[in-house]
Amino acid sequence: MNVIGLAVGIASGLIIALHIREELGYEKAFTDYENIYRIHRESWAKSSPVMALEIKEAFPEIEAIGRFSFYGTRVVNTDDNNPGEVIGYYADSTLFRVFNFKVLDGDRHPLIAANTIVITQSMATRYFGEKRAVGKILKFDNQKEFPVTAVIEDLPVNSHLQFDYLVSMSTFYQDVPPDWTNSRGWMAMYTYAKIKPGSIANVADRMPSFIRKYYAGHPEIEKMVESKAWQLMALKDIHLHSNLENEMQPNSSIIYIYVFMAVEILILIIASANFMSLFTTQAIKRAKEVGMRKIMGAKPQQLMTQFLTEVLLLTLSSVALAIAFYQVALPFYNNLSGKSLGLWQIFEYDNLIVISLILLGVIVLSGLYPAFFISRFKAGSFLHDNKLPSSIPNRVRNSLVVFQFVVSVSLIASAILVQQQMNLMKNKDLGFEKDQVVNLKLYGYLWWKAFSETDVFKNEFLKNHDILAVGRTGSLIGDRLSVETVVPEGKDQDRDNIPNVRVLRVDEDYLDVMNFKLLDGRNFSREFNDSTSFIINESAAKAFGFTSAVNETLDNQTRNHRIGKVVGVIKDYHFASLRDQIEPLVIEYEPGATGYLSLKIRAGKTSETMTYIKSTIDKIAPNSLFVYEFLDDHLDALYRSEDNMGKVFQFFSVLAIVIACLGLLGLSAFTIESRTKEIGIRKVLGATISGIVALVSSKFFRLILVGFVMAVPLTWYLMNKWLSNFAYKIEIAWWVFALTGLVVVFIAALTVGFYTIKAAVANPVKSLRYE
Repeated sequence: MNVIGLAVGIASGLIIALHIREELGYEKAFTDYENIYRIHRESWAKSSPVMALEIKEAFPEIEAIGRFSFYGTRVVNTDDNNPGEVIGYYADSTLFRVFNFKVLDGDRHPLIAANTIVITQSMATRYFGEKRAVGKILKFDNQKEFPVTAVIEDLPVNSHLQFDYLVSMSTFYQDVPPDWTNSRGWMAMYTYAKIKPGSIANVADRMPSFIRKYYAGHPEIEKMVESKAWQLMALKDIHLHSNLENEMQPNSSIIYIYVFMAVEILILIIASANFMSLFTTQAIKRAKEVGMRKIMGAKPQQLMTQFLTEVLLLTLSSVALAIAFYQVALPFYNNLSGKSLGLWQIFEYDNLIVISLILLGVIVLSGLYPAFFISRFKAGSFLHDNKLPSSIPNRVRNSLVVFQFVVSVSLIASAILVQQQMNLMKNKDLGFEKDQVVNLKLYGYLWWKAFSETDVFKNEFLKNHDILAVGRTGSLIGDRLSVETVVPEGKDQDRDNIPNVRVLRVDEDYLDVMNFKLLDGRNFSREFNDSTSFIINESAAKAFGFTSAVNETLDNQTRNHRIGKVVGVIKDYHFASLRDQIEPLVIEYEPGATGYLSLKIRAGKTSETMTYIKSTIDKIAPNSLFVYEFLDDHLDALYRSEDNMGKVFQFFSVLAIVIACLGLLGLSAFTIESRTKEIGIRKVLGATISGIVALVSSKFFRLILVGFVMAVPLTWYLMNKWLSNFAYKIEIAWWVFALTGLVVVFIAALTVGFYTIKAAVANPVKSLRYE
């Protein structure tokens, strides 16, 4: 029992330790990662195209600087007709100096010439197999062709930089209008700089003067200086300390690392405390042995050595068993957390050091106190009087039981609350119908057919009566929409008081697919010549100061002054994560800027309808890649990190209660064994079975109650802090703790009940003959 309990704790500690180390190891595979910084604008992860050029001139401390700009998730094909979806960026050639990407084949200084591409080793293998990829042609979206000039080593798994290909930045300047690339307000670039060691403080100190020069003549230049409009973030901090607009990848949070560290420490302490409690309990039963050895001349140091050796042997047995438990639990844990930990990682040098420290801590914590306690036994008194040693161990054991159940109750209650918050986010009324909506990626010839033959294209799908509506959109609900400057006509002078808004571009049928509620006006329609028209949400109407928004004129100044009328107002809906409040939204009629086909399909007909949709795509645009995603799955992915955390909490709360109950089981067995005569005498004197069970169990349930009372306020405080990260959150209800208490009491009752009832129903004659 002792070995298994400690093994479960150590196995849990190993999993969490490797998880934490992987999270803390982000970006550390890059050479000189300590000197690489991302330059970003306030709450945005991106910067303008001209920023990198000017900041390099202003700061000689910058050794190299480079930019990424999102090229897109594209469908790529080769001459072998093997289409697939890949993700990549425009990139400066100087990024090879910033990050030291390893070139495996081809040009050692790539991405200089226009219309050239660099691909990763895994992409090269995917499309060309064993053949050499350099010199081959990749066709994007059945339109643009790029020759492969180099193959680079795959990116580290624990990096926020994840891509399949890089297209030369000179291609970007061909593809984008000059007035965009010269804009200081268009946040289109991820800018990274390698700064000379020890120079970051100098750069930070001179940033205010750079901002004044960069924005010379801007009316709010001092406000930008005070708010530190441009900032440098260390590369190693991005994954755990950054949650800005338009991050390259969804990042984690340092809060989760603290949570995992706390869970690991608590579980290891529970397992060690359990071991300590059971070991001292068994040691008390060996009091006569220790006394006899002392009388025969054994020194305290010899007794301590003996018991430390026993602890060490038991611990090593636990370690061997823990590795087996670790291997069994790993696939389950990886599935819960989304990680890819492996057994081999235990034997990496750095991990072996971490694991050795954990084991050393467990051995010291578990073994020193029992060995010290046993070596301090007094030889005479308990041999003569047949009394147990000092009551201090009893108080220690009681404290350990309380601590174990504080942790168990906290973990169980937290797991329930996290699950409730996840259920709220998945089931909350978002203001539209998310179920049975499938989004198809449009590209190449498929996009051209949707754009040039709109009616014919849509009617092909609507021939199937199980497809209820078909529309197009530029972005999916849940994606971070573009932030743009849209100003009502005649209010240029009030521009500073009008917030920037989110903009979504759709066709005339998208609102019908989503069943948005129209409060005023009408939907887009080609019958009204809606070449440039807008539909806004309630929040936008309030932000613009409209009393009646329909027929008001808006000017989208971000997109070359696209000016048009507001034709409708829709009810606010949650187009982003529930972590955020609903923002002002402008929906612009621009079918040419849409890249997704959205279809509403009949419930219960999903399989047959998806087959029909694929066959229709094959007929309309043969050899097209069928790339689709259901909207509800897309929205669920927004909360994957929180969902994974909740599942991990559930996993470790079960382990914590198992370890606690193992300790409770051993302690109850010892308690009942030490009171065997007492129970026999009570039965002879007429005590009932229920009375004896209540008498023996009451001590344990008092300890559990103390642990419960201590756990409730602690858990309430910590979970309240976590819930403060969400704009829409649950209320922490009293019944969560009541349910947790009932679960813990029920499990403890089962644990204690076996030995208690067995002792209560035993023949009192046998009890009195004990010893």
